[in-house]
Amino acid sequence: MDQGFAETASDRAVAKVSGRHLAMLWAAAAGAAALHNLEEWLLDMTGWIAGHSWLPGRSLHGDQAEFAVVLALVTVAVFAIAGVAVAVRPRWSAEVLVCVAYALMVNGASHAVLSLLSWHPMPGVFSGIVVLLPLGMLVVHMLPPVRWTVPTIVMTVIAAVGITAGAFALASVLTGIEWKVSESW
Repeated sequence: MDQGFAETASDRAVAKVSGRHLAMLWAAAAGAAALHNLEEWLLDMTGWIAGHSWLPGRSLHGDQAEFAVVLALVTVAVFAIAGVAVAVRPRWSAEVLVCVAYALMVNGASHAVLSLLSWHPMPGVFSGIVVLLPLGMLVVHMLPPVRWTVPTIVMTVIAAVGITAGAFALASVLTGIEWKVSESW
């Protein structure tokens, strides 16, 4: 298929989704991420992970206070992306939202799989199954498909991992500063 024709067809598909619907989907995705992160925090994700020694990367989660900062940073990042996507209405908005939807579905599914493997509900599994998976499927169904090319896949993975890893690194620094400041008082 001709590349020019594919881009025109994609542009027509995006045009079928109203700005209001796109804004509502972005708001739902950001809200779902916030709800999911709140569940992880309230149900002590760090404690759950610490209790499952077979999980790789357990030490990355730090303590509950540090993980709360991570969750807050990730939530702010998702709301910031959603805010820009809704306020500025860039051409990439729908395509990025579909990528976010896939990330939400992978997150929800991973909580379900780890809950099954551990025979114990993982914090985040309820919102993952009830909110993230259905919302992700709705977004993917309502919006035009993403052109999954190697660069698109790489950029989606880098963005998802980068936001998460960056939040962990920044939280580590911020909680270290907080600890040093409180020590001096």
